Parts: sequence; structure tokens; C-alpha cells
Amino acid sequence: MLAQEKKIKGLTILEVLIVLAIIGVVSGVAYPNFRDWRSSRIVKDEVQRAKSLFQAITAQVKRGQYAYVQAQVFVEEDKITLTSKGMNTSHFTDLFNSEWWDTNIPLRCQIANTLGDGSDAVEYWDDVGGGEKVEVMQIVLEKTTTDLVEGNHAICFSKTGKYYSGQGALDDANNLILCKRTTTFSRCLMADGIPAHNDLELVHSIDWTRFGEISVDKWTNATATREAAWVLQ
Repeated sequence: MLAQEKKIKGLTILEVLIVLAIIGVVSGVAYPNFRDWRSSRIVKDEVQRAKSLFQAITAQVKRGQYAYVQAQVFVEEDKITLTSKGMNTSHFTDLFNSEWWDTNIPLRCQIANTLGDGSDAVEYWDDVGGGEKVEVMQIVLEKTTTDLVEGNHAICFSKTGKYYSGQGALDDANNLILCKRTTTFSRCLMADGIPAHNDLELVHSIDWTRFGEISVDKWTNATATREAAWVLQ
């Protein structure tokens, strides 16, 4: 007796259209969430890299690798370049014992890598990030922006904190603001130390003390049950 042939039934066009419609709806809901998550991770990664640069160079001065160090922040329209620099103990001692150190207090944390002009120029910072030295670093941030104006800014640390000083907008500052770079906000708009606009995204503050203690806070907007505040990360 011959076995009856089984009828194989495929999907109808209507069923295929329904499946495609469901996939489209699910993708439409999930993709923005995935995009926001990925963007958030990139910004957090850049903030962490910036924090690591500050921590690494202040650690070098604490352990005596350098007597004097600097974290330079170069702000451009589309990116931020952070560079750490170090001055060896012998070099620092020579400067400290010279007349220059006491008569040029505003220039101690100078951004220029050399001291003097022309043929008389000598190295000011012994090691500058971006080269082969592992003790110093250079990183570029393209997905985050800051509240600083375009140009060079810097903060300098010494082991005891005695020669703590800065250049540019960081001269009297103890933090660096970073937030997500968007088409709406090319700068982090701040007022009295807090975001000036609720639509600013992923606002972080890299904080430091004159002794080189580094930490990061993240701004959280107010909700129905919570006040707006900086939260230690």
C-alpha cells in the first residue's frame, strides 16, 4: 500500500507580510535604544580615558618619577586633545634654585615645551605625551565636548601640592567638564557649576585636588523622587 503523500504547506504572502511587519516594529523600537546605549558607552569610555590620563600623571609625581607634571587640555572645534607632561627631579631642582623660578610664577605651569626663544631655547618639559615614553600619554576625545573655550588650558601638580597651578581657564579650576557632543550642543553649557540646560547628555566632571587626588562625578537630572545632583562614579 502506497503511503499517502504529505501535503507541504508554505507561508502565504499575507503571513510573510505580517512577520515582516512585526520585525519592523521590533527593530524600530530596539534600534534607538541600542543606538543610545552605544553612544553612552562611547562617551563613558572617553571620560574614563581622560580620568586615566590624570590619574597616571599624578601617580608619577607621587612615586617620584617626576617632580612636576602637567595635564594639558587643547580644545578644538571638533575634538579635545589631552596631553600629560613630566619634569625630572634634577631639572626641577635646577629651575627651583634659579632666579627664574621665583620671578616667573605665572609661567611655572607653561604649556610651551621649551623655555626661551631661538638658539637660547631649552627643554622645559622633559617628557611629553604622544611619543615613546610610557610615563606620559596623549589621547583625543571626539565624542565628548567641554565647557572650555577653544585653545590651550593646563593644570600642574607637584608632590606636596605646593606648586599647584594652572593655565587658561584651568588656572582657578579644580575640575574638567565633559559631556556628549551633539549637533545641538557643541559645548557643555554650564552655570554655577551645574548644567545650564536639561537636554545636555551624559555630563561628567573630572575632579582633582591640589595633591593629585582624581575622581569623576556624573550629573543626574531631577526626577519625581530625586533631586538633581552630582553622583560619584
